[in-house]
Amino acid sequence: MAELAETGYAALTLANVAARAGVNKTTLYRRWGTREALVLDAMLALAGEGVRIPDTGSLHGDLLAIARGAAATAATPQGQAVVRAVVAAGAHDPALATASHRFWTERLTMDGVVVERAVARGELPPETDPRTVIEAVLGPIYFRLLVLGEEPDPVFIGRVVALIAR
Repeated sequence: MAELAETGYAALTLANVAARAGVNKTTLYRRWGTREALVLDAMLALAGEGVRIPDTGSLHGDLLAIARGAAATAATPQGQAVVRAVVAAGAHDPALATASHRFWTERLTMDGVVVERAVARGELPPETDPRTVIEAVLGPIYFRLLVLGEEPDPVFIGRVVALIAR
């Protein structure tokens, strides 16, 4: 993550990551094989560290926890490096686009559990699509970061979650 944040995706190589980590590059090639696989694992690790699947007992509380965690993770230098790398290079790099799609599919499925629980509690109608709800919460956060170049503040996050939860 540090190498990606420092050099960007275009200059990222397994050899440079290996040198930075103090290991032989064959170790990385055996484990990941490609920089895309390495970036995917880094994305999953970063998301796993910063964004836990909450269980506050309410849809609003769970969505707020997801949004806060995602914003905090995306605001770190490593998080910004990953997001910017995927946005910038993903359109021209099919392997990275595939890795990003796999990451987001897994992440949205994991986060969707909070919506499924809200349906089971009767907070949402049975036909509610978990992925759509999670995308509606996370989309404005990434819009603020990537399009506006602003960090989403707690008031903004609270308003977005309140709107989606309603």
